[in-house]
Amino acid sequence: MTLLQKPEQIGPPVSVRLPASIENLPEFLGPVLAFATTHHLSDDRKNDLELALEETLVNIFSYAYPETPGDVELSCRIAGDRLVLLIEDKGLPFSMVSVESPDINADLLERKIGGLGVHLIKSLMDDVRYRREGDRNVLELVLSITP
Repeated sequence: MTLLQKPEQIGPPVSVRLPASIENLPEFLGPVLAFATTHHLSDDRKNDLELALEETLVNIFSYAYPETPGDVELSCRIAGDRLVLLIEDKGLPFSMVSVESPDINADLLERKIGGLGVHLIKSLMDDVRYRREGDRNVLELVLSITP
């Protein structure tokens, strides 16, 4: 694991690269939440950040590498009045941006299975962007840090 925390640094202040495994979830979340605390995010915004990041990572851990193990790279930085998370992996291509939001008003028995986690992530973050660069998924989650 690589951890950098220098607010004056031009590059990403937090950088973590670990195997895509649920056992590593605390090693991804801890540095990001410490970074958020250092930059005075409100408790509500930190909770949003933690929940969205946890849901994103668990999806990657569960689905990106069905046959062989792989890594996840996570970086976190401040850009103006926004906290930006960049999550990269070489797993199966998956664009959560193109996933349709579930009908959360439909009767429980009529709802399609899946999609609630992606809906939650999109609801908690101010912006969600996805691109495929060669063999890599690149997901950007953006959260406003202004009250």
